[in-house]
Amino acid sequence: MKQAILTIFTRTPLHVGAGSSVGAIDQPVIRERHTRFPVIPGSSIKGVLRDYAAQQKIDDIERLFGHAPVNKEDKAYAGAMAFGEARLLAFPLRSAKGSFALATCPLVLARYARDRGLAFDIPQVKDGEAFTAEAVRLPSGQSALEEYVFKSAGVFPADWAEHLAGLLDDTVLRQAKTHFVLLPDSDLTYFAEHACQVQHHNRIDNETGTVDEGALFNTETVPSETLFYAPCHSLKSETDDNALFGHFSQSERLVQFGGDGTTGLGFCTLKLI
Repeated sequence: MKQAILTIFTRTPLHVGAGSSVGAIDQPVIRERHTRFPVIPGSSIKGVLRDYAAQQKIDDIERLFGHAPVNKEDKAYAGAMAFGEARLLAFPLRSAKGSFALATCPLVLARYARDRGLAFDIPQVKDGEAFTAEAVRLPSGQSALEEYVFKSAGVFPADWAEHLAGLLDDTVLRQAKTHFVLLPDSDLTYFAEHACQVQHHNRIDNETGTVDEGALFNTETVPSETLFYAPCHSLKSETDDNALFGHFSQSERLVQFGGDGTTGLGFCTLKLI
């Protein structure tokens, strides 16, 4: 079995919905239950990549993604590719200096290092403190992120900054090498849950062309410049060098995920490592 890591960097806000809600957010994004980090389900990744592969005329689509029967005599079979859910790797936050910061935490880096087999050190950070990169560090050494100020615990690890900024050949991500901050796990959980964008919408009556009465609703989106990663597996030896792996490992590709695609949501840069 061959494993690869699919890196996903959002260019526009992303809405992979969890369905209707009775809470303050009518249409929230899907989140992990225990961390509250936003995720992209593996089923969504598989469906989007299958559609993309068909558009790009990549070979062996049914062998890679599976086959659904078209009649009683036809047999269904599973594909040779398996896709894990895309987990959070860095989350953008407003910063008093440097415009924005890309925040991560020890838990997120530990998960990623485990999945990649990396041996980088992961510093632990105390509550109220942060390891900050140069572009988001105030003269006092503190960092002001969203409505909170964090004391300096030190400089963001250079090996991690170099590695994360080099995951994709994306101009914004490369320039963000000096914008990373390492927060406590609990603080990143808070920001990932409460610092997503909420967009308000009205439903239009098709007959009158005006707003339906009482039809106001809101949609939660993961912001632009969010970095995810997803493990991908080639389950059969004959697919180790399949065309899909080759296509996404050669260079970055622009793919659209999630809902509200006609309004520009969900455009992401992808690359397979």
